Amino acid sequence: MATKLLDFIYATMYKRVNDPDSPYWLPTVLKDVRTSDGHSLNPLTVDTWDIGQLDGDEGATIGKAIADSWWIFVGAAFDNAKDQGVPGLPDNLDPFTSQRDADHPYPTLSLSALTIEGLPNASVGELQNLTPTANGYRGTVRVTTAAYDTHGWQKQIAIKGTYSLVQHVVVIDDPGDRGGDGGGDDLKPPTKVVVKGLEGVEWPRQEIEGHGQFTVTAQDLAFDVTLRAEATGTGTDRTAQLTVESITVASQPAFHLDEKSLTIEGSTIDEYTLAGWKQAAADAFNSPEAGQALTAKLVATLADPSFSDQFSATVTTQLAKALDGVLGAVAKGNLPSDDSGFPAKYGPLEVYLFDRLRASVNDTGSGFYPPTVVLGATNPTLEPYALGDMDLGSYKLGVATADLSFKGGTIKGISNVLIPVEDAALTDGGIGATLRLGRLPGDSKVPAPPLTLTGTGVVSFPDAADAADAADAADAADAADEPAAAPEHVSAQDDDTIEGDITVTIDQPSATAALSFTGRDADELTIGLDALALAVSPQNLQVTIHLKEPSPFEKIIQQVLNKDEVKQKIIKGVQDAVDTHRADIAEELTDNARAVIHAKLEG
Repeated sequence: MATKLLDFIYATMYKRVNDPDSPYWLPTVLKDVRTSDGHSLNPLTVDTWDIGQLDGDEGATIGKAIADSWWIFVGAAFDNAKDQGVPGLPDNLDPFTSQRDADHPYPTLSLSALTIEGLPNASVGELQNLTPTANGYRGTVRVTTAAYDTHGWQKQIAIKGTYSLVQHVVVIDDPGDRGGDGGGDDLKPPTKVVVKGLEGVEWPRQEIEGHGQFTVTAQDLAFDVTLRAEATGTGTDRTAQLTVESITVASQPAFHLDEKSLTIEGSTIDEYTLAGWKQAAADAFNSPEAGQALTAKLVATLADPSFSDQFSATVTTQLAKALDGVLGAVAKGNLPSDDSGFPAKYGPLEVYLFDRLRASVNDTGSGFYPPTVVLGATNPTLEPYALGDMDLGSYKLGVATADLSFKGGTIKGISNVLIPVEDAALTDGGIGATLRLGRLPGDSKVPAPPLTLTGTGVVSFPDAADAADAADAADAADAADEPAAAPEHVSAQDDDTIEGDITVTIDQPSATAALSFTGRDADELTIGLDALALAVSPQNLQVTIHLKEPSPFEKIIQQVLNKDEVKQKIIKGVQDAVDTHRADIAEELTDNARAVIHAKLEG
């Protein structure tokens, strides 16, 4: 199987998916994505994200800051209890201090009531790692978020919601140098001293929490999305389908907490501990662990089947829109399906796309309908098509030898052409097709059959004496009222040349064509007309000539013109003219295909 066709289609759509003026622009497409239960991608709402434990040195520092703030709260509660005369209290708290709980040493962060804005603001990169599957291909594209700062988008993702920051703390016997809370494993056990009566304090071990509102922005977030493109279904009911197989992180974004948006409250937070708690919360959001966890949660949310299935449906819809736009829609059950005998390098997806093309060239409303293509050609003009001159050879006209030629030939009726489904096939080099001419009844634009060649027939006598002898023989035969067996009276305008209007009709001719295709995308598409061979039987070709001056002489000329050897030379002359302009015809086909695809995709 080959990958060129998929590379071509992707490269064509890649430009448009990343073009803000295109109907396929990715932010426009993604902003309307909705799951079956009503969730949208913009804004994306999530009930909860458990960010989890923030460990390492950063987590230890945050936990220590919270423990220190809590100890300030404990000190205030102790002073209040002293003032209220609570019995059994120690003289002071100097023998004690706070520390992170060794059983739960690190803070945990959880988020809820989340709103994520800006996810559809994305662009896509090149198609990578394209490999065949049983029914199509698998490849990876990089999706970069916060791609644009126009059309109402900002170059960042905004995540808003509420948070809960939890830390387990203990009261320990003061070691003096506080050396046990540097982030290692030497955290001290809780004190065995019992202290009761401190309002809001659980001595010697307490789980404390701070919560509030937050806003975080993210930049430079990118995903690698693995897509599978396949033909599904069977026979005439086949369709093309895109499936999002996986979404993985391609780059760790930079998260930034909007500290002005950060609020914090909790049962152990007061005016004296607020600053410490707020700094701890800010450090928690800005920690690498939180950033990695946020990224993982975001990707997991997008990769959940509720969204990935919808992404698959959305990109499949866009593919169908593009194919229907360029090739025309195909009613269910009307897709060609006689696909046996194609080269092994073509898989089910290529065959499906080729069948769409075969259906398109038989759709009168398509830009690829052969009569439409022929009528639109201008360089060269194909309807009518100028043949030029043809030398038909030298022949005996009675007693004289004459040279026959066809001057200023023109073909009318090339636009009366079809390429039936069964007459097109995939080949190793591209597409092989048989063009059937003269199958349509004709209308105001397309000439009715048969295919017609018109021009000037010229009969030249190289030897003036032969011309005179021919004239005498013709006069004698005419006087004896014999059948025309020799040239009649030579035209008075020139003693050695006779001219007349010549018409050649060809009944239902055919032509075989070999087409090849190159180019990175539709804007660079080049169609090669590698071969274009006429298939005309001499018995289906009839020649008539009307001399400029009426004379029985034209009867013998017409007899000669209808000899098989002359007909073959006419056929060869047409073939030679086609071969001369084959590159120009290919260029015209290329221009037409580019124009049709551009117009359909930009609409």
